[in-house]
Amino acid sequence: MIEIEPIDSLALTLHHSPGVQALLIGSGISRSAGVPTGWEITLDLIKRLAGVQGIVDEADWATWYQERYGKSPSYSEILDVVAATPAERRSIIHGYVESHVDGELRQPTRAHQAIARLVALGAIRVILTTNFDRLLENALRDAGVEPTVIASDDAIEGAVPLVHSRCTVIKLHGDYLDARIKNTEDELVAYSAKLDNLLDRVLDEYGLLIAGWSGDWDTALRSAITRAPSRRYPFYWSARGDLSTLGGDLLEHRGGKLVRIADADTFFGQLLGKVEALSALNRAHPESIALTVAEGKRLCRDDRFAAEWSDLLATEVYRFSEYLNGPEYFNGSPNDDSINELIRNIVARSEVIRKLVLVSVRWGTDQSFQSTLRAITAITFPDMNGSGYAWVINLRILAASMCFHWAVSAALLREDFGRVGRLMHLALWSRSEKKQLAVSMLPLSSLPGIEWKILKGLERHYTPHSHFFSEIFITESKDVVISKDEAERAWDDAEFLIAAEAGYHRLPAMKEKGLWFWVPSGKFIWQRERTTLEDRMAHMESLTSDSPELKAGLFGGTVSGVEETHGNLKSFFQEVGSRWF
Repeated sequence: MIEIEPIDSLALTLHHSPGVQALLIGSGISRSAGVPTGWEITLDLIKRLAGVQGIVDEADWATWYQERYGKSPSYSEILDVVAATPAERRSIIHGYVESHVDGELRQPTRAHQAIARLVALGAIRVILTTNFDRLLENALRDAGVEPTVIASDDAIEGAVPLVHSRCTVIKLHGDYLDARIKNTEDELVAYSAKLDNLLDRVLDEYGLLIAGWSGDWDTALRSAITRAPSRRYPFYWSARGDLSTLGGDLLEHRGGKLVRIADADTFFGQLLGKVEALSALNRAHPESIALTVAEGKRLCRDDRFAAEWSDLLATEVYRFSEYLNGPEYFNGSPNDDSINELIRNIVARSEVIRKLVLVSVRWGTDQSFQSTLRAITAITFPDMNGSGYAWVINLRILAASMCFHWAVSAALLREDFGRVGRLMHLALWSRSEKKQLAVSMLPLSSLPGIEWKILKGLERHYTPHSHFFSEIFITESKDVVISKDEAERAWDDAEFLIAAEAGYHRLPAMKEKGLWFWVPSGKFIWQRERTTLEDRMAHMESLTSDSPELKAGLFGGTVSGVEETHGNLKSFFQEVGSRWF
């Protein structure tokens, strides 16, 4: 059997099964920020205890305590003596956590920052911590992630479900600004029923990575890990040396792997690097992509290079089809995590095609545009084997769908409704062996059997697909737009026009078969910045027979087609809006 280093095994787990590992962090994570560990606080409390007895100078405070009281130092016992009430204990801890001696606020460590980046990548979604400080929350916000923080029983009741939160931080011992923090042995021997239930769920449904936690002091947490029945996901424990007896017993009980590390900052930096490297394997090198797109810009603008342009597109279509037909394309039983990973892989693998489509529609000649239409047609893969899970099969046309949206947006930036019409009315073979227009088959929200609320971090969005893919479009559109605002407006204009034209082509089926009126949704429906839905509806209502939209054949090329579609759209948007606002 092939053996690999535990950190490499962990990186592969985070890459192939993003979000399935929970993270448990202790005081060791915050050490390099100047926040003392539990043992360091214990020694300082011994000094305070000795100080009130007139003893101020000892070489070894732990030995002094052992000789004075006849037992080993206990953090919780000493804290209980020094501060009699929870409020007093909170005040003492506040002094250790809040600031350096120079008065400046402590900053997140490199470990905190790497953890936050792993969360932003989707590799980790649930974090358990025994720490009172807020360094992790600050690092997450710096990385653009707003965590759901649970630090009390009240917060458990009102918290977003774990599966719907991009990141949940569970502060097992509370927050240093809350007087209910848990410090003493009595307070740590058992958790509340609500916290125990939440902890049992996490430890049953997720794997676990432990860092910066000794396992010696927290009786309730050790008990929860011990009683967890699930072994479906791996158990890792990172440590600078050997674990304590209690820690070793716990690791053996869970059948876990020990990851030996130099320190938390180095470990999480290395882990992040490995996960990012694995993710990078799923996409072409940025410089390679840039060179290909630059070559595409040159070729698509001059018909003397029509053959070279066609060959360039064909090469990228072939590469993508090799991926879809090869062993790297997911073909197992889908779940939330595997589907999100599949979507990320498809997005990465089709990046070059999308960018070539974008520049050719925006800048290319009519002949190069015709080749682009053929490329979009080719990546719908109508002849591909249709056996397997519906999600996995239907996502095969995701790249074509993205190219369609990219192309319509680019045509609108060009103010070329002729190209818009040719894109909308591109005839495609569907898997049912029937011809469909691209405007009916390729809108993102029209892809059959796909519920986009599966997208991680966007489960509560009205239009998760629109939010997710528009961000990618805005990032990739720099070759054809001047500003982010221009890119976002082009996306919203395209989604609205796609919805309106799709609605027009649904009218016959609505009349003949009694189907209800429906159009592909997008964030243009609900957002209120810049051009609004009302503005776009008003422009549509103002169209005349001389308008470029109708001359391009949209809405059947007739004012009556516009009017009938507009009336149904208005009713549909009112109905949808009543559920959203």
